[in-house]
Parts: sequence; C-alpha cells; structure tokens
Amino acid sequence: MTTTTAREPWPVAIVVCLSAALLPISLTGGALAAPHVGSDFDSGVAATQWVANAYMLTFAAFMAVTGSLSDRVGRRKLFLGSLALFAAAGFLAAAGPTVLVVDLARALAGAGAAGVMTSGSAVLAEAYTGPRRPRVFAMLGTSIGLGLALGPLIGGALVALGGWRTLFAVIAGIATVMLLVSPAVVRESRGPAGDVDWGGGITFTAGLSALIFSLVQAQQLGWTHPVVLLAAVGGAGLLGLFGAIERRRPEPLFDVSLLALPKFLAVCVVPTVLAFGFVALLVLLPPYLGAVEGADSGEVGLSLAMMTVPTLVVPMFAGLLAQRLSPRTILVLSLLLQAAGAVWLTGGFHPVAVALVGAGFGLSLTILDGTAVSVVDPGRSGMAAGLFNTVRLTGEAVGIAAVGAALSTFLHSRVGDSDAAALLRGESVGDLAADYTGALAVVLWAVAGLSLAGAAVVWRLLSQPEPAPVAEPVVLT
Repeated sequence: MTTTTAREPWPVAIVVCLSAALLPISLTGGALAAPHVGSDFDSGVAATQWVANAYMLTFAAFMAVTGSLSDRVGRRKLFLGSLALFAAAGFLAAAGPTVLVVDLARALAGAGAAGVMTSGSAVLAEAYTGPRRPRVFAMLGTSIGLGLALGPLIGGALVALGGWRTLFAVIAGIATVMLLVSPAVVRESRGPAGDVDWGGGITFTAGLSALIFSLVQAQQLGWTHPVVLLAAVGGAGLLGLFGAIERRRPEPLFDVSLLALPKFLAVCVVPTVLAFGFVALLVLLPPYLGAVEGADSGEVGLSLAMMTVPTLVVPMFAGLLAQRLSPRTILVLSLLLQAAGAVWLTGGFHPVAVALVGAGFGLSLTILDGTAVSVVDPGRSGMAAGLFNTVRLTGEAVGIAAVGAALSTFLHSRVGDSDAAALLRGESVGDLAADYTGALAVVLWAVAGLSLAGAAVVWRLLSQPEPAPVAEPVVLT
C-alpha cells in the first residue's frame, strides 16, 4: 500500500536534500580529519585510513539492505532511523577515546548514511511524479554537489579552529536538527509487500567488507600476507555466492536484470569510473598536500575546494547543457574531463587540473539519479535507487581502497616502509617530495586510462535502443 508522502511536497524535498548534503561532507571531513586522528592516537597507516575507509565501506555495503528495507518496512521509518544512527555515530566519533572507537563510529555513520540515501531517494520518487520528478532529482544532485563543494571548506575550517572532534560533533548536530524536523514533513509509504533477502544482504555486505579490508590492509601488511590473501579470496567467494542467490530468488534484494538495460548499466558505469578519480583524490590529496606542499588543515580544505566547488557550480548549468547536448554526450564528457584533469595532475598539484576533475563529476550529478529510478515503476523505486546507489558507493569504496593501495605500493617501492608510512600520514620527510609525486603520477595515468575506457563503454551503451521500463524482476531457474 502506498500513501501520500507529505502534506506539501517541497518541505519533503528540502529535508531530504539537506540530509543528503551531510553525507559527502562527512566523507570529505573524514578524509581531512584522518591524519589528525592518526597523529593524536599515534596510530598506524591502516588504522588512520580506516577513518575514511570505514565510512565508505559501510555506506556501500548497507545500500543493498537499506534499499530493499525502504520498500518493505516503510520509507519514512527507515529514513528517520538511519538519520538517528548517522547523528549518534557522529557524536560517538567526536568523543572516541581510541582510534578503534573512532573507526567503529565511522563505520556506523556509513551504515546510517546508506539508509538516508536510499530511503530519501525513494521518498522523493514517491512524492513527485511527472515533470516535477526530474526537477526534484536535479535538486538532490545539486544538494550532493553542495555538500561536496562545502565539505573541504567546512572540514578544514573546523579542524583548524577546534580540531577533528569538533568537525564530527558539528556534522552530528546538524543531522540531529534534520531528525527533529523530519517527522513533521515526511509521511509513510511502502513498495510491494515481501520478505527481505537476508541471505543476499549478508553475503553482499560480508563479501564487500572482506574485499575492502584486503585492499586497505595490503598497504600495511603487503599483498602476499596470508590475512590479505584470505580476505580477498573470501570476499570474492561471498560476492559470487551473492550473485547466485540473487539470480534464483523470486523477490531478490535488488533486480539484477536492471543491469541488462543499457541505459541503467551506463549510469552505473559512470559513477564507478569517476570514483577512481574524483572520490579517491578526496582521500589521497590531504596527506599529499601536507607532505609535499606543507599545507595545514585550512589550506588543504581550500585546495580540495578547488576540486569540489565545480560539483556545485556545474549542475547549475546542466539544464542549459541538456537542451543542447544529449545525455550520452554529457556523461561521456564528464569522463573525458576527469581524464584530462588526471593527466594534468601527473606533473604535480594544480588548481585547474583538480577543477577539471570536479567539473566532470559535477556534470554527471543532475542526470544520474533521476535516470536510475526512471527505468522502473514508482512502486519499485526503492530497489532501483538501492541498486544504483549500491553500485555507485561500491565503486567509491573500492576506488578509494584500490587507488590508495596502489599509491602505497609504488611509494613503498621508492622510499621504503618507514618513510612511505610517514608520507601517507601527511608528514614531510626530507627531500622525498619528488618520489611522492612520481608515485602518484603512475596512479593518475592509470586513472586517466580507465576514464577514457569508461567513456568509450558509455558511448556504446547509450547508442543502443532503449527497451521498455522494467516492472517486475526476472527470475532465473
């Protein structure tokens, strides 16, 4: 049964979009705070990087369960519960007595963020129909861009003024305000009745967690360490089991047949490829700028803002571009801009180079979310949003971990273990700046190549005829 989602539509959009804007702020804030957390607790590289990686890991892993739950148990109920978890985890991180507590709190915050994103998208899809739906999803994309744009500035300023604990406390406080306002404007709605696919949810969450764990720990233990190899093999096996479960369930966690639709697959490829450039750089640049440029928290935040501000500015003109360019051209252009920025950065940090990367990411924002939910009927919008956001956040979590692991490997081979560990914590070590820049350049060339390949794939997918929207999942027997 589906009920009216709100008394007035625009208050719902405002609450959902403001809440969604906090999620990227928490990501960029965590990346900025991580070196300071590691310094305060004198923790190792892996423990320090989990401040950012734990958030992205659970953000991605719990998309699978929360997308399905939003349709089954109620979108309002899940939205409020997830927002409460996000806020509580932020306060816990701010008060954390050890780096382990901070890392665990960040993992809880990521799980809450997953629920906010999937249930919030489903709330908007249910509340808005016809020509209003593209506009409200453009508003959602702009809000995410706003969070990305302001995140480095807010994070850098708060860390510089009050330390990393202040940063997490402020984010949690704003989330609490949204939680208090939400019950007055968001009303309950549900999708089709059915059971939650716990088998699929558990195997996906555990498999992705094991895979990310192996990538992060490889930076400290090495690629051939038994723990790393066991986690990688176990993660791959669990993800394979997840695929087998989903293909045979009458009511799967999400409808994997959506990936057979060229349009849907294309909008999944774009954010996945962008994650290896834009999102990974949000995490990798803070220690690089600290070690190579000698930048403090405020200066790092300002430098990152040169990359994130375009994510706010570019979507403002996306409507004009959409009148002149096809969605295919816009999405391909977003990947080409990232490739150009990555190549430019191989010679060292430059504000125009990171602006190009940010512009590519921002160009895609106003198209992706609305397209993802438009391929299904409104009653199954939660599943479509869940699958799309799972793919997107999985790409971001894997991208951050994989690019970080690659950079760590190249840097260790150039300068040795102790110096590499210090550089990756943002500490300046003698005259090793050229080695750091050289290791990062190798990674950036790979990002540029991946972006070009992604552009070719998206162009081909969006050149194919579009089938009818999917109303029911396909079950393989």
